[in-house]
Amino acid sequence: MVPDSVIITANVCQVATTFISLSAYLPQWIKLIQTKSSDDISLRSWCIWFFSASFALFYAIVQYLLNNRGWPLIISTIASLCCILFTVSLIVRFRTRKA
Repeated sequence: MVPDSVIITANVCQVATTFISLSAYLPQWIKLIQTKSSDDISLRSWCIWFFSASFALFYAIVQYLLNNRGWPLIISTIASLCCILFTVSLIVRFRTRKA
């Protein structure tokens, strides 16, 4: 059996990934908003990350339903999915349409 202290530490680390990821998204968002251009950013890649995060959320929810544990994983995957969706929305908003 895994000691409670290890489980608590793992939960805190999983939730911390939300904040660590946010610190990585912020520079991208700031650049997109300041330059109002997303021509150099791959929308296809961000869409793939969206599907990857969606699958991760599905997995996290199933694991929670099976084990009644794993809320930190659900929180971090929802946060990641929201950040990806926000990034995609900025990319689409600032994409230059070529005539």
